[in-house]
Amino acid sequence: MDLDLGDGGLRLRTLDVADAALLVEATSTETGRSLWGDRPLGPHSLGDAQAALAAWDPAMPGQFSLGVLRGGRLLGAVGLIPERPGGIELAYWLRPEERGKGIASRAVLAATDWAHAELAVPRLWLEIRPGNEPSLRLAERVGYRFEQRIPRHCRTRTHHDPERDTWHDCLIWVHDGTQTTGADLG
Repeated sequence: MDLDLGDGGLRLRTLDVADAALLVEATSTETGRSLWGDRPLGPHSLGDAQAALAAWDPAMPGQFSLGVLRGGRLLGAVGLIPERPGGIELAYWLRPEERGKGIASRAVLAATDWAHAELAVPRLWLEIRPGNEPSLRLAERVGYRFEQRIPRHCRTRTHHDPERDTWHDCLIWVHDGTQTTGADLG
């Protein structure tokens, strides 16, 4: 998959292990949790990046990652995580310095439309932590609708062992292909 998102050479394309160096550079200033792998916080080493992207291998059945790129620079990604037949969870991450510019909205909208059209997936959803106002605004802006709040559904991933980790409520926002998307992403 390789889509032009407009906006000065912004592209959305499938990532694989060969993109590990891009991931290392992209996460070099990250202090929070990024999209890939079990690594809870911060920058990735080359080995971390290779392992994470191998786990998101588009050649394998299961989850895969679409990189948001401008030129040869990775700005972020949209992860597609098939959870059951006919449904995919979307997750996204953007470099801290690229947030607030509408890039994530463009990428999530393009990935949503592509998944409906090319993968024939009828239902996509976002799992958003309550209080994450930028993600809540993004969900609404790109045409997702609030479905439900699930108590202690999402893992915080501050610990590698799920039994020792913490869990928090998630707000589920869905897109079933009948909604209008992308009213104003400018």
